[in-house]
Amino acid sequence: MLTQVRNDNQKTVMGILSLLPGLRELSHLNAEIAWYNDRDTRLLYIWQSDSRVQGVLGVELLPQDIALIRHAALTPESRTATNYFAMLSEFQNQNQTVFVMGTLDNQKLINKWRKSSSEHIV
Repeated sequence: MLTQVRNDNQKTVMGILSLLPGLRELSHLNAEIAWYNDRDTRLLYIWQSDSRVQGVLGVELLPQDIALIRHAALTPESRTATNYFAMLSEFQNQNQTVFVMGTLDNQKLINKWRKSSSEHIV
C-alpha cells in the first residue's frame, strides 16, 4: 500500500532515505526532507507490505503530467526488483494520467519497471 507521508511517519522516512547514497549525513537528509516539504508538487510516499513500512518513494510533479521519481528506497531486507516494481506500479495506478520518469540515478530502474509492466499487458 502506497500512502503519502504524514508527520508521524517522519522518523521512518528519514531512516529509509538515509540508506541512499548522498543522504547518509543528517544535514543532507534534513535538507532533502525540507526540499520535499517546501512545495505541494513534491511528495513523499511510504510503501507498506505485510503491515510494515518497507519503502519510500519521493516524487516531483512536473508540468505536462510528468512525475519525476527522485527517490526510490527500500529497506535492506525488501530490496528486490519485484518490490521496486510493485511500489512504482502502485504509484502509477494511483496517478494514471502521469508519465513516470526517473533521474539520472534511477532511470535504469524506471526503464526495467516499464519494460516489465508492458510485458504483463497482453
